[in-house]
Amino acid sequence: MCFGHRFPLAGIVLATLALAARTHPQHQAVVENDFSLVSSIRDTLRDNDIIDDVLDDFEPQYYLDITYPKHHETVMLGNDIPVKAVSKRPAFTFHSLLSRTGEDKNSTLTLVLTDPDATSRDDPKLAEMCHWIVTNLTAPISEIPPRSERSGELEEYLPPRPPEKTGRHRYVFVLLEGDTTDIKPPKERVHWGYGKIRHGVRDWAQENGLDVVGANFFFAQNKKQ
Repeated sequence: MCFGHRFPLAGIVLATLALAARTHPQHQAVVENDFSLVSSIRDTLRDNDIIDDVLDDFEPQYYLDITYPKHHETVMLGNDIPVKAVSKRPAFTFHSLLSRTGEDKNSTLTLVLTDPDATSRDDPKLAEMCHWIVTNLTAPISEIPPRSERSGELEEYLPPRPPEKTGRHRYVFVLLEGDTTDIKPPKERVHWGYGKIRHGVRDWAQENGLDVVGANFFFAQNKKQ
């Protein structure tokens, strides 16, 4: 599994925000400082109802640089990625957007992937669906453990497979911060074990004392619509 990214953070963020601006022209992606990046990411999460459907409002502290190396696909805050391109676990790095203390920089992080649109956005009867949980990560740079070392994975990567004729699904990566000493996996993937529509990572994070510090997402859909 490759480590890091072949493009500098500034280029990735500029491209991401440019895409967000094209998708949502009412929000101008002006890169002046870290606070403008935070605001732009937050606005895009709100525009796509990630904030509200999946997460409570929060201030992003990290940019999540997530790539699917085999197909050269990068998750860019709402871009479309073919289903075949996300069949294998992604590589990732985290980049701090705000000034943090030395103690904070050594904090433990957990990355999850959730689908709030199962089986569809109009009929989310299986949402949220838990697709991945990998924990015991550290900032500023982390990567999934080699396939032979599963100690960091609470839930193995479940490739997105949106059903036929269910439209575009939002697949949301969420970065959580907090002590993972007693962290437990959800009881099941459907509804993250909570048995209620649109319940999932928000409930699980609260139950395990984890705070949301970053998010990124992409759209994927079945070819048959």
